Amino acid sequence: MTAIMVNERLGGYGVLKHTVKDNFDLAFLAENGVPKAAIQHLADSAGLDVKEIIALLPVTPRNLLRYEDTDLLSNVVSDHLIALADVMSVGTRVLGKEYLLEWLNSRIIALSNERPLHFLRTHAGIELVKTELGRIEHGIFA
Repeated sequence: MTAIMVNERLGGYGVLKHTVKDNFDLAFLAENGVPKAAIQHLADSAGLDVKEIIALLPVTPRNLLRYEDTDLLSNVVSDHLIALADVMSVGTRVLGKEYLLEWLNSRIIALSNERPLHFLRTHAGIELVKTELGRIEHGIFA
């Protein structure tokens, strides 16, 4: 995980109100909570609709309505949001922003002919997608 890239995807110091230099800082954020505004920032930076990002998080949209943008999300939701920012950063580096969006919504044979977006609801699924992106990056198309 590249902490600097994840930091930028989540809005940087302006949104997070915490300096992120390394994975220890990300672990601190995950444990203590990320502001709700980071969800919108991730959606904007990834080129996705905020509803698509919320659908991937372990929280109901109705529950999120109760939060102000500066309110901190639970550690479980924060951790998942950080993991999503990481996979989006890796995907953008490997495929480019425009092609990543197309790839996330395409059926991929290596992922049991499922859409990668389908797997981003769990950490295990995120790891599957990151593994596939790593294969693409290294020219291994299986």
